[in-house]
Amino acid sequence: MSQLRRTAAVILVVLCGATAQAEDPSRSLDSVDKGDSKSLDSTDTGESVDLDAAESGGAESLDAAEVAPPAPSSPAPLPEIDDATMRAEAQGARDEVLVAQKRSEQANAAYSKMMARDYPQGDARAAIVQERDLAQQAHQQASAHYKEILKQLQ
Repeated sequence: MSQLRRTAAVILVVLCGATAQAEDPSRSLDSVDKGDSKSLDSTDTGESVDLDAAESGGAESLDAAEVAPPAPSSPAPLPEIDDATMRAEAQGARDEVLVAQKRSEQANAAYSKMMARDYPQGDARAAIVQERDLAQQAHQQASAHYKEILKQLQ
């Protein structure tokens, strides 16, 4: 290790010496000094700043951070229906809810994976967020339609 330090010191001396020789030797430092320099002590206000209390402007509390939406709930089971057309309509609406639920779960999983990895970025990230939002809307609409059909049956 000391051999490495010695080599580094020799290189620095050679480089510094080479730059000192490259400058004009006829000018002294006193001729370059304009007298504008200030002592660091003269600009010190004596005031200490608490960096923890400094306003960063972009900080957001963890409570306000975005959290994953709740998982969609399963639709209510299909009640006994005597009318075949009403039963088919109710079964179709319930199936739509199940398909929308699966889509929403897959979109939430992709979104969670994206947030955990902080990847992808750009358009791909926007597409995942958009799919998650669309899947949630589709699930809400399908659930509302199914609940409306169940309400009509009662």
